[in-house]
Amino acid sequence: MLRDIARQPDVLRGLGARADTFAALGRAVLAPGPRGRVFVAGCGDGVFAAEAAAHRAAELGLDWRAIGALDLVLSAGRLRPDDRVVCISMSGNVDRTVEAARAVSAAGIPLLALVNGSGGRLGEIATRKVSLDLPDIAPFLCGTASYTATLFALMLLAAGAAGSSDPIDLKRIAEAQAAAERAASAVLPGLGTPVPTGIRILSAGADRGTARYGAAKFVELTRVPVWSGDLEEFAHSQYWAMPVTDLVVVVAADPALAEYADASCAALARLGVPTLAIDTDATPVASAAHRITLPAVPVSLAPLITPIPLQRLAYRMAEASRLDPNSRQHLKADETRFTVSRMLTRRSLIGTGQ
Repeated sequence: MLRDIARQPDVLRGLGARADTFAALGRAVLAPGPRGRVFVAGCGDGVFAAEAAAHRAAELGLDWRAIGALDLVLSAGRLRPDDRVVCISMSGNVDRTVEAARAVSAAGIPLLALVNGSGGRLGEIATRKVSLDLPDIAPFLCGTASYTATLFALMLLAAGAAGSSDPIDLKRIAEAQAAAERAASAVLPGLGTPVPTGIRILSAGADRGTARYGAAKFVELTRVPVWSGDLEEFAHSQYWAMPVTDLVVVVAADPALAEYADASCAALARLGVPTLAIDTDATPVASAAHRITLPAVPVSLAPLITPIPLQRLAYRMAEASRLDPNSRQHLKADETRFTVSRMLTRRSLIGTGQ
């Protein structure tokens, strides 16, 4: 998994070399009509990436709607002729995403599938499909490079759909990703002993999807209870039931958000709650007990950088919990739970071990 985390700058460079292909598909399939919206649907990492790309898409002038696959199944009949849809699934075989694609296709709405590989059942349904062409390092790895690659691909597709010629400074982003891994590596050895009773990952704005993604990685790698949430809504909900031995992680790459995060960490310190801030040079959260400070990048592009400390933290907590983050055998070893997970999400893969 560490190799997968470390290769993210190279993965983005590889996608950057195909930027014209993604932009052309965005123009051809996703450019909405005058009143049109772009719905971006998936499950798990797919919908988290869709949400994380929303700030960038809005900057480009798109009405971008990140939506869960099941919600799209339920609302496909209300799509407008000017709307466009992206469905995301690396395997192309996630049941609800496939059902959403069928519903969109039946409604006659242009549909692009974002996949990795042949595209499975989803690729057969979509108007067009595009693959990340990202080779797996090892089987059954937690989604790391595939997540940031999906997010970057969505940003490239959004630029095409919006007819934008505003390029992403890929050199700056790749350098910031490498710096993020170095910063996380320096801080994280001091965390995880003892393992927290729970982890709360909080953000808002452009990094709301990042917080949801981070929580999902902890679920996949550890047995530590984890929640994601809005920084403000946390104070009105999770906070009241939270043990003071939980770790609160705030993701704050937006200057305005960082002010609220700083005040929140200062308040939590009065209870003795440990806090970790993923902040930037331009958005310091000085009151956090621990900080992983990243290079400043535009707020809309920060979700390409901020997941990396969360990936490393999840890896660290897995090791501290004496679980193997490189195989996730604790998931497959529970054969009944693993089979039921496939019954819930990927019936076509039952019996394959995938």
